[in-house]
Amino acid sequence: MRTFFRPRSVAVVGASRRRGGYHLIKNLLVGYKGRIYPVNPNYSDIEGLPCYPSLDTIPQPVDLAILFIPAPSVPGVLETCARKGIRRVMIQSAGFAEVGPEGTRIQSRCSEIARQAGIRIWGPNCMGLVDVHNRTYLSFMHPRIHEAGLTPGPVSLIVQSGMLSAGFLADLAGRGIAGIAKACSIGNRMDVDECDLMEYLLEDEQTRVIALYLESVPRGRRLVEMARGSPKPILLLLGGRSRSGAKAALSHTSSLAGDARLSASVLQGAGILLMEDFHQMMETAEGLAMLPPLGNPCRVAILTFSGGAGILSCDLLEREGFVIHELAETTKKEIRRVFPPWMPVANPVDLYPALELHGRVKAYHEALSAVLRDPGFDVVLIHYFAGLERKDLDLPAIRDEARQRGKGVLFWVIGLAEEVAAFQKKAKAVGLPVYRELLRAAEALTAARSWTATQRATPRRGHPHGDPASTERRIRA
Repeated sequence: MRTFFRPRSVAVVGASRRRGGYHLIKNLLVGYKGRIYPVNPNYSDIEGLPCYPSLDTIPQPVDLAILFIPAPSVPGVLETCARKGIRRVMIQSAGFAEVGPEGTRIQSRCSEIARQAGIRIWGPNCMGLVDVHNRTYLSFMHPRIHEAGLTPGPVSLIVQSGMLSAGFLADLAGRGIAGIAKACSIGNRMDVDECDLMEYLLEDEQTRVIALYLESVPRGRRLVEMARGSPKPILLLLGGRSRSGAKAALSHTSSLAGDARLSASVLQGAGILLMEDFHQMMETAEGLAMLPPLGNPCRVAILTFSGGAGILSCDLLEREGFVIHELAETTKKEIRRVFPPWMPVANPVDLYPALELHGRVKAYHEALSAVLRDPGFDVVLIHYFAGLERKDLDLPAIRDEARQRGKGVLFWVIGLAEEVAAFQKKAKAVGLPVYRELLRAAEALTAARSWTATQRATPRRGHPHGDPASTERRIRA
């Protein structure tokens, strides 16, 4: 798989000066460091790059060919790839098995040519690869998406839907959700599938969590085997579980959904965390990348500016089996230093009177430091209002103290829109998860606890929060 992720040269068959064929070239020019060869007999150049009439007229070797041409033309181009020695091909155009018998015939022919020539095919009917850390965009997604500011992060995506690697990425950037390592859109999975990509991503040092959206699991046994030995959390959103969803999946990526109940049981047994919607999957993935291992029972302290929010947090967390533990007397004594004399100290810790007396920085830091020193807690959920005051929390100091004490810290944040976005960005940059909904925070904690239990029950190759292995990486080419 390395050649797909790190090609030294890329030929774009179907490059043009408009729409998708143009976007492919523009995206490559953003940060890709290798050689780019536009291929289209109708142009002499595109964006200052010489344009070749066909693949076999390119004088240099080509590592990867991206095909963005009508489906009926693809078999002939694959034969050219075979003659030229191009062994990695990404077919981003549609019109294959997902459209019916004629498309199925074309896809079968492509598969036969590739098999005989030793070509690996990514796609078809996909949007390719987005590698945010390395600024390598092998996709016809609109260039404005990466211009909007895709944030490098620890979560890699494998999806069958193109929307989830293009429009969804733009939406994530706008919401301040999960920074992305790599997003892989695989479409019909003629050859390269989620298991092939997971094998690469499990060894990728920029990936700490893998999130998948699939419409079927054709190599379920292999997926389960990989999950059982995975040092990284794996989240799965499985489409096509209803009758209507299965029908839609067949016409979307030609995926045949199986028995959803059986699949869920087997997948969960392997430690795969099953999700219910897109944003839940990404926000949970982000929490898993940042939170430490959590035990069961898991004891939670809540720092809040609102009694009502504290009550709701208790309800959500206790429903999931978390313990809202009593504060130690020494902890109460320390917190009383910032509380008015008439205010009792309890968990949840209602900081509002302390905020009025001392300002939020002193109140939060004093109370949080006391709770982090309390051996009766594993996690602290902090409620925070962003805005209104100029001074903000010392987030690196909070992270460092939490790690020193072996505790998890996460935030639920509301407030003024710009200030909330700025706070999210700062917190996540230092490794502290932030949520805008209390339910999402509770879901992330539940997933982290489940993942820890799976890790302890099954010997693994390590933990995503540990140091990278010093041994040489062996990634299948």
